[in-house]
Amino acid sequence: MRRIIDAHSHIGTTIASGVGQDVDTWLARMDAADIAQAIISVAAGGLQAEGLADTRRANDIVAKAVKDHPDRFPIGLASIEVRHSKAGLTEVRRVITEIGLSGLVFHPTFEGFGVDSSMFDSILHALGSEAALVLVHSTPDGRGNPTAIADVARRFPQIQFLLGHPVFTEDQRKQCVKAVQSNANIHLDLAYQAEPATTEFFVGEVGAGRVFYGSDAPFFEPAQVIASIEAAKITETEREQIFRGNAERLIDAVR
Repeated sequence: MRRIIDAHSHIGTTIASGVGQDVDTWLARMDAADIAQAIISVAAGGLQAEGLADTRRANDIVAKAVKDHPDRFPIGLASIEVRHSKAGLTEVRRVITEIGLSGLVFHPTFEGFGVDSSMFDSILHALGSEAALVLVHSTPDGRGNPTAIADVARRFPQIQFLLGHPVFTEDQRKQCVKAVQSNANIHLDLAYQAEPATTEFFVGEVGAGRVFYGSDAPFFEPAQVIASIEAAKITETEREQIFRGNAERLIDAVR
């Protein structure tokens, strides 16, 4: 049986759509799709009626899942709301130093900020000098496009950046290729799509060593992405890198 690590999955609910999942639901879905492990993060667009308190609760759920299921969730990523401004900076240090998470997750479009904002820089500075993983949902718009993310990545070489699903437009894909080629700390995932040609394109442009399997569960069906990678015209060695090897190395680097 192939060993698969999902580099892009979420715990929680996006209130705008009502789509979400809890830990037990995701474990069951992982079993159904033969996914051995997953990097989990807080779902974007969650409840914020109580502001920072809601963010802390969501982060605590991810941290507890990592603690309770280390064999399935080797690392987890916290949400920090840029809209909370300086009030959110103490949460950055708490999630890294107190509750054992390994980085942060952002969805600039859903969360209403641009990665070129000074507050986003302040949050990344708050991570300190330790190695960390930052998953940024890449979008075609100006808030979180690959070119803008690449500008940030150059200022934070100690952080590993994973571009989530940079697949929606041809221009976005081209920007992603340039971002990865010019920054050793930027990688990409294949989430939220099911086209074998997408895998073939990115492997051909940046090499399999920079490409990760990710699903964006619960917002996309994990098995569909898996099937698309299986069907892609790439070597078996490249497939193993995408499904497992790259994620294992990244996890070891930031844990």
